[in-house]
This record gives sequence, structure tokens and C-alpha cells, in this order.
Amino acid sequence: MNPHLSKFVLILIEAPLFQRWSSSHEQVPSLDVFGSYFPAWLISLAAGVLLTVVVSAVGNLIDIRPSGFLRFIVDVSLILIFSISVWFWFFAG
Repeated sequence: MNPHLSKFVLILIEAPLFQRWSSSHEQVPSLDVFGSYFPAWLISLAAGVLLTVVVSAVGNLIDIRPSGFLRFIVDVSLILIFSISVWFWFFAG
């Protein structure tokens, strides 16, 4: 089989598949922030970190924060919980 013909046939087979992925707006939600498009997961992550800092400060004020490696686990868990919550609250659906 001619190599040029096989490339042409391969392009004909793959073209409809790539057509599905042509619009990234349908698959990745983006927000217009000051003229630049940011992915929604990045905004959710920033909100999760901010909320974790606030909750950690409140935990330090009332003296209920764990220490050592457990503190790291709690902070990472709070970031995940808050980020996913913000994502579901504002962007999912």
C-alpha cells in the first residue's frame, strides 16, 4: 500500500474524532477574569486554599489544631473538601 494513501486514509478516519474535541469551551469551563480566561478548577483551588487558611486561623484561635504530620493531612483534606465544594456549588451543572 502506498504510504501517502495510508496517511490519507488515517486522516479520514481520525478527522471525525478530532472534530469532537475542537471546542474546548464545551469540556473545560473557563471564566473571564479581567480579560483573561482562567480554568474554573484553578479558581476553585484558590478558593479552597483561601477557605483553608481562614479555617486554620479560626482553629488556632480556639486551640483545636492538630500538630505534626496530622496537621498536614488535615490541611490537605480541607483544601480538597473546599475546592470540590466550590466546584460543585458554582461550576458543576
